[in-house]
Amino acid sequence: MPVFDVLIDGKPYHIEVPDPGASPLEVIVDGQAFLVNVSGVIATAPTGPASVPPPVPAPAALPAPESVPIARPAAPAGANGVHDITAPMPGTILSVDVKVGQAVEPGQVVCVLEAMKMKNPIRATQGGAITEVAVQPGHSVAYGDLLVKLA
Repeated sequence: MPVFDVLIDGKPYHIEVPDPGASPLEVIVDGQAFLVNVSGVIATAPTGPASVPPPVPAPAALPAPESVPIARPAAPAGANGVHDITAPMPGTILSVDVKVGQAVEPGQVVCVLEAMKMKNPIRATQGGAITEVAVQPGHSVAYGDLLVKLA
């Protein structure tokens, strides 16, 4: 019975294939059986002596990001020096961490946006004072929607 120990997204799995010629194919992953329909030609192990290719090295892990990206202004500051902080992706506002009149510093979290089950802190693009808060917790926003105005 072919047995494999594999890593998928860094998580190890023990896989057994009791009958590689069966259709549907039974695959046992960490003790749990699954039936899998396979289309196309299935390669089989060669019989008799054969050279074994060298193992393929695992891809190197990507380095962790050094910093969390910040929202970018939708447009350059106007004559009045107001900057818009906009939604970098569609999602739902989980929290608003600033209020009108509050002073903020570059990189300070102004709100948290949930997108695809991930919490994304949205940060001030520059220092200044909050002149408008356009969202509240629970609001759905689209890409580019105004979140906060900063002067």
